[in-house]
Amino acid sequence: MSPLAATASQGDWHEADRDVAAVDAALVAAFRNGDVFAFESLYRLHHRYVEMLARRIIIDPHRAEDIAQEAFLRLVRQLLSHDGEIRVRAWLHRTTTNLAIDEHRRLRTMQHYQEQASPIEELQRALERYHEGHPERAAERREIRLLIVRVIEHLPARYRQILALRELECMDYPHIAERMGLSISAVESLLFRARRRFTEVYDQISDEPVRLPRRRRRRELPPAV
Repeated sequence: MSPLAATASQGDWHEADRDVAAVDAALVAAFRNGDVFAFESLYRLHHRYVEMLARRIIIDPHRAEDIAQEAFLRLVRQLLSHDGEIRVRAWLHRTTTNLAIDEHRRLRTMQHYQEQASPIEELQRALERYHEGHPERAAERREIRLLIVRVIEHLPARYRQILALRELECMDYPHIAERMGLSISAVESLLFRARRRFTEVYDQISDEPVRLPRRRRRRELPPAV
């Protein structure tokens, strides 16, 4: 470890030199020269600032921490791919703000979609409204169930897996995240895309909106691809 990185890692940088920009420049130079501990020192100097900046836009502390980690990963790439001068604090401020705004917009879009009932839940509720004792209604129930299966068969494997865990097994997000090896935010994003794709495929196959299950004879469907 270089003396520069060692001093910063011990938390003495602010005592040794109040000029943060000069400290950043020295650490950047050390990192580019192969001192991996120099970036660790940059991280320690700026992590709190970056995390709090993200939390001004994203209230969830876990999401804010994810954004902070992504900002530092991008800083690594920036330092390794460009050798010009960089104002670390200003660069992190801009990158973190953009990431947080993008995440905020994504969450608003997902919230708007999730406020609507799940397409599979809507179909299951429709099935419950049919009376088993009526032969025609029983046939319609079987038709809708078969249609759900055919739609799911047309989805990518990851979409099928997450829909099965959430919609059929009623598993909560933390357990889905553990099962699939994802973060909770990644689970929410994947589930959002899977539900949207389910609705699109259902509409293509049934020729009717997902909230209006078919009440006529189902035509032959192409095999899943």
